[in-house]
Amino acid sequence: MARITRMSLDESAIPTERSFSMTGVSRTTSRFIVGTTIEKPPNTDGSGVIGMLNHPLNLMLIFLPLGMAASFLDWGKITIFSLNFLALIPLAKILGDATEELAAGLHSDVLAGLLNATFGNAVEMVMMIQTLRAGLTTVVKATLLGSILSNVLLVLGMSFFCGGLVGPKKTRTTVLSSLGLKPEESQGLYRPPGSEFVSEKVQSFSVMTALVNTSMLLLASLVLCLVTIFYREAGDEAVYGELGMTHIILGVSRVCSVIMMVSYVAYIFFQLVTHRLSMAEDVPEGGEGGEGDDGEGDPPAVSIPTAITMMMVVTLVVAYCSELLIESLDGVVEKARISEHFIGIILLPIVGNACEHASAVRFAIMDKPGLAIGIAVGSSTQISMFVVPFSVIVGWIIDKDMDLNFGSLNTTVLMVSIIVVLSIVVDGQANWLQGYLLMSAYLIIAVLYFWMPNGESFRES
Repeated sequence: MARITRMSLDESAIPTERSFSMTGVSRTTSRFIVGTTIEKPPNTDGSGVIGMLNHPLNLMLIFLPLGMAASFLDWGKITIFSLNFLALIPLAKILGDATEELAAGLHSDVLAGLLNATFGNAVEMVMMIQTLRAGLTTVVKATLLGSILSNVLLVLGMSFFCGGLVGPKKTRTTVLSSLGLKPEESQGLYRPPGSEFVSEKVQSFSVMTALVNTSMLLLASLVLCLVTIFYREAGDEAVYGELGMTHIILGVSRVCSVIMMVSYVAYIFFQLVTHRLSMAEDVPEGGEGGEGDDGEGDPPAVSIPTAITMMMVVTLVVAYCSELLIESLDGVVEKARISEHFIGIILLPIVGNACEHASAVRFAIMDKPGLAIGIAVGSSTQISMFVVPFSVIVGWIIDKDMDLNFGSLNTTVLMVSIIVVLSIVVDGQANWLQGYLLMSAYLIIAVLYFWMPNGESFRES
């Protein structure tokens, strides 16, 4: 009898591939923030397709048929642009949720991380391809630049600002423990959960993930700056001719893009294999998993075939809506008198990032700044080191002159913005004033591009 008991204990102690991840922690699913290995809660409210669609933001899907009808019935360029712009916001959320649930159903942290690293910004990639097909390389550059700036300045700034001023109300358990009382001695001390103003608040987070991602952003900025300066210094049309210099800058951009994508692959290998635990850790005290987190993940809301089907269908719809939006862009610039740079750098990034923006602020208010930083900086890393060079490769394939010459103004704005972010995250602490400064920087940039004449910021003399 003792031998049988001993065998049962030994067998139960043997870990299985399904129940244990690379980190040695038991879990059933893997959901990561875009571009990182920081785990996040699911966005779905229940199981099944209905659970994925059960979100207030999906009420904006009403703009999807209206946007299509506006195109067929010719309601005007501004109306077509506005309706399809609003329709793309919930579509981006659904596509992101489907990607997360597919990753969660794989039961493999490596596969989930790779899927997250390549399709985490699927909407931006689809819009980029559609815009390139239309030959609007200036809009592509503006949209990619805007996505990076909105994440590292606006999203991170709002997260630090709200997280530094507002915090979760203390629950009954934390109130009693702070007073040294037992539950039966509560005497009405329970305070309902919610948010409240907090003074003298400084949020702490692990700097490992933030610094690695910021270093990747600096590398991307370095490449863009060097290519832009190379074009200015070597762009002597008397020597090369206009077509000759265009050919040279395209060749330089394509080689640099390949190097950037290889660097991104090395970054993925670093965070998924060699330094997985270091990159996945968050706030040292308590971590991001919350108190009492046993490592078990929530089960996927949908099956793998359903998630793949949803991704394919939503991607097709996003491609169609993006095409309608891009076709109406010229009319909006002409009739609404809005700079194409303001549309590309300020407005269009809202499409793919609105849901994640709200999530980052919510996590910061919940005293989880690591998740907020992962959303903001991790997504920017993926765009700068993967989507930007990928756009150059796609332009090469479809014979469009997409290069890495983003213009001296844009590269300066990008480089200085990343340096400012680095100076803020380097100490592992954040407060509301730092968030306010980041938002102020973004507003200044928005004013700058609002008054920028069309075609000027990407034009080099």
